[in-house]
Amino acid sequence: WSAVLDQLSQHYQVLIFANRGAGQTNVPNGAYTIKQMADDTVSLCKALGITQAHFVGNSMGGYITQTIAYHYPDMVKSAIISNSAMITQTCFHFFVQAQRELKDAGAPAPALIKASCSWAFSYQFLKQPNQFEQLINWGLNNPYPFTPEGFAGQYPALDAFDSRPWAHKITARTLIITGDQDLILSPTLSEDLANTIPNAKLYCFKNCGHLPMIEYPTQF
Repeated sequence: WSAVLDQLSQHYQVLIFANRGAGQTNVPNGAYTIKQMADDTVSLCKALGITQAHFVGNSMGGYITQTIAYHYPDMVKSAIISNSAMITQTCFHFFVQAQRELKDAGAPAPALIKASCSWAFSYQFLKQPNQFEQLINWGLNNPYPFTPEGFAGQYPALDAFDSRPWAHKITARTLIITGDQDLILSPTLSEDLANTIPNAKLYCFKNCGHLPMIEYPTQF
């Protein structure tokens, strides 16, 4: 999110944080749920005296944003749901399992990062000179890498999420964003979400993968 922070903070008070199990946030034992992470977000807002906000979430963050919009509608000025879906039913499900097995088997970290980037970004972005090298260095130098315990907690939340029974009840002003080369959660899943949430608007970035805030920060 650092690529869009400066521009957003010119117009808004911006709060960026790590969910439970990631970054410097605590890593509780056991499996997490998206509802827990939504409740965490709302609790953080209340602790800071924030009664209403524009909520922006990408991927799993889009699951969390949907859940906040459904369970806490009075807090949501608008919902921006980027590269997300109503349910995780894609081949990425198996890729994540394979990544964990490869990590447990001692696969080199640069190779794991390169494989993940191949899913996360568009071909046009990755073919830029030295792009892979920069992304690998970024991953290797992360001072707070994702831990196996955090992964074990967050993965069940992704796997169990399903907003299809209630997404049509979301009343917040909603923008759905996607990328036409998203291999993780395909544009059709974003289209389904946009067609389900009443009056939602859909925008698709061209030549873009799963992380438009990194590939097209100004436009995002």
